[in-house]
Amino acid sequence: MRRKASTTIIFFTVFLDLLGFGIVLPLMPLYASDPRFAASPAQIGWLMAIYSIMQFIFAPLWGRFSDRIGRRPVLIIGLFGSCLSYLVYGLAGSLTMLFVGRAVAGIMGANISVAQAAMADLTSHKERAKAMGMIGAAFGLGFILGPAMGGFLSEYGLAIPPLVAAVITGLNGVAAIFLLAETRDPKHHNGDLPKAIAYHPFAPSRWKMEAQYSSVLAICTLMGLFIAMFSAFEVVLPLWGHDVIGWNMVDIGWVFVYVGVVAVIVQGGIIRRLTPKIGEKKTTTLGLVLVGVGLAILGQWGRELVWVALALIAAGSGFVHPGFSSLVSINSDAAKQGMMMGLFQSMSALGRGVGPVVGGYIYGSHKGGVLLIASVGVGVVLLLFLWVGRKIKDACQTATQAA
Repeated sequence: MRRKASTTIIFFTVFLDLLGFGIVLPLMPLYASDPRFAASPAQIGWLMAIYSIMQFIFAPLWGRFSDRIGRRPVLIIGLFGSCLSYLVYGLAGSLTMLFVGRAVAGIMGANISVAQAAMADLTSHKERAKAMGMIGAAFGLGFILGPAMGGFLSEYGLAIPPLVAAVITGLNGVAAIFLLAETRDPKHHNGDLPKAIAYHPFAPSRWKMEAQYSSVLAICTLMGLFIAMFSAFEVVLPLWGHDVIGWNMVDIGWVFVYVGVVAVIVQGGIIRRLTPKIGEKKTTTLGLVLVGVGLAILGQWGRELVWVALALIAAGSGFVHPGFSSLVSINSDAAKQGMMMGLFQSMSALGRGVGPVVGGYIYGSHKGGVLLIASVGVGVVLLLFLWVGRKIKDACQTATQAA
């Protein structure tokens, strides 16, 4: 069978990967608090964070590898590595092995940043937001079907959801071998980059190279701050819903289905029509406003307006994620898409490493405080973005300059 390089194949590769991710992630806080593991809120925060800490270290490495050896092999390695991590997680008999499984998943979790770079390989600046919106839609679809499947499968045993996720991800890796073609253009390969940049994520030479793209660094930093606030909300939501409203695993699965439906509507439809008209910067600003307001409503009137608040948060994040990722791509050179998307993913992972830990500790003493603090934090990110956004180009500005 002939392999093809197309945005559709990349979309389905990411979707199936996120389907497995969606089966496991929403249930993780309640799964870890089961008497077999007896994890405290703080330990659950660390369990959620270890994945992202490993991703922070390894995402730039995988991104740079994809610039050198191609997107296809890195995506395939990541898929089979994720399959292994789900097996370890599902067969774990102790909290320590849960941490090992999540650490392996973080090390191998290069798929999203490399998929974003692959999308950038195949699209022009004008089509970039649409392509990143497809990645976002894959996220949304994964979080529609994944949590529903996870909630349903959990009734047959706590280990069943991660084991099913392992099967899905492994089959996705096999399909990628036969269907996924290389997208990187060899003429954009920078063979003269220092080895330290290619192989060492903390090398000063790598940060010196990335510092030449001050706009990209600013966007990545703001994304990290936003994700820290958002992931604090994510880790707390299942615990808060269980303690305050009485949600069980099946209920939480359907809550994430609801959030995923809203995200798909935004990322698969609205953003594709809105962004070309107003640009990525205004789209991202709108998303930050929606998330901040939604978190404030959830923290203050959660019982009464939980579905309204979750809709605002889901819609807002649906604007923010593709908006920021598209801005990173537009403000980067074609030859360094993998490295810059790796930096973007790395800063996002750093935020996901910090947010759950802080959220878990705060939740242990004040259940509603996390949501209000996260709302204020998103407001700070919004103000900083409005300040630095004057120096950042988006597709509308690029098209005007070209004309």
